[in-house]
Amino acid sequence: MKKKIIFPLLVLLLILCACAEDKSFFKDGALANQETTAADLEAEKRWEELEEFLEMIVQEEIKTQKFYLYGSEPGYEKVPATNLGYLPFYTNEDLGIIEEIVPLSNTLVRPGKTREQTKYIVIHNTGMASPVMTASRLSRSLHNSTRQASWHFTVDDHEIYQQLLLDEIGWHAGSPEGNNYGIGIEMAVYQGIDMNMAMRRTAKLVAWLLLEYGLEIKDVKRHYDFSGKNCPQVLLEAGRWEEFLRLVEIELHGQKNFPDAEFVWETLSPEIMDDEGKILSSAASSVRYRVTISLDGKKRSYEFGSLIKMMI
Repeated sequence: MKKKIIFPLLVLLLILCACAEDKSFFKDGALANQETTAADLEAEKRWEELEEFLEMIVQEEIKTQKFYLYGSEPGYEKVPATNLGYLPFYTNEDLGIIEEIVPLSNTLVRPGKTREQTKYIVIHNTGMASPVMTASRLSRSLHNSTRQASWHFTVDDHEIYQQLLLDEIGWHAGSPEGNNYGIGIEMAVYQGIDMNMAMRRTAKLVAWLLLEYGLEIKDVKRHYDFSGKNCPQVLLEAGRWEEFLRLVEIELHGQKNFPDAEFVWETLSPEIMDDEGKILSSAASSVRYRVTISLDGKKRSYEFGSLIKMMI
């Protein structure tokens, strides 16, 4: 009698062992449900991480303030400007870098030496505030420059231009340490610029470079850190350096962790703010907006509101 019981048990045991190798045997059973649950949990974790990322972007208060641009041109030594405020709506759009590499024949601009190591991203802003001194104009002027000065990228509120090869030494930091180990970025700050967008565009570029070279936020430096020069003067005088670093942190987090997510922002107060997060009128006291995120074939929308705080 015992033998008759043992034999079927042995057969059942062999079947279970075989099915452990072929999980499809349970495709309609408990094992498949466990796998689905694990996948769902992982997907939900990603959405939770995205929601935490949104907390970095959304602000309870949007600040409006006055500041100044500084230039060496007569009549543009100190140009008043207004920051109506913004929200740093993150998108994973391409940087759109326009290459305008200075010819090697201009040895005053291109020393023709390769960096042994990249340790810093060095931020500058121009001392030319006239309305014509855009990134495009500055990039072109560097090609024929007779000064021993150069940098890798020029950025404004619309475009990014590249003047030197990434691993090439440039003369921009005022010290061997900054020049030999740093990538120089010049922000063109002309009269009429959307300074908020220029800062955001520069932050996107900086974050990309940090990832390319395995650097961290602490490696983002001011020209001032190497030579003591009051540069980037606009950010320093307006007390906006920490604000800029926060923009870099947002861009770095998004580019590193969510390259496969799509973010579509929409203002729900179009008379007050546009879809890029730019405040259009400081007369209002609050604004509402929505973001729709696409990830792994699924979409979720979130709505937020922020107050507008006058500081002028």
